[in-house]
Amino acid sequence: MAITYENVVFDRIIESLNTLLADEFSIPIRYDEHKGNQSFLITPGEDELIEQASGMQVRSYNINISYEIKSGGEYTKNNMKQVSEITERLKRLLFNNAIYNVSGTNKFFNGIVESVLYGRDPEDQSILNSLTVFNCQTREVV
Repeated sequence: MAITYENVVFDRIIESLNTLLADEFSIPIRYDEHKGNQSFLITPGEDELIEQASGMQVRSYNINISYEIKSGGEYTKNNMKQVSEITERLKRLLFNNAIYNVSGTNKFFNGIVESVLYGRDPEDQSILNSLTVFNCQTREVV
């Protein structure tokens, strides 16, 4: 007999983050690699069991949201300001949607930005980026 399951990390979390980003920014969202002058890249990270009870689990998910922009070869105050502006706006968007419901269905809760790392691509110094680690939880019926 085949098991019944839900692809929680993709259907509830990654798709929800894609919707939030697409509604807020006019920046392409990718899953495989950054392309173009700027883009977001969403990749799943850690999946951890927090609590288990009869017929349910609470799980914690880390999702990496990378933002990248090509600066044209120069690392200036304005380039860094642009990366930080997008990242700060992303942090606020995720804070405002810490509990995310769609049509009365909870997709995730306890959403927090755990960390942000700013940097430059070591292989291409014209690329500036930020890596935002987002953590949220789901309640799953099993």
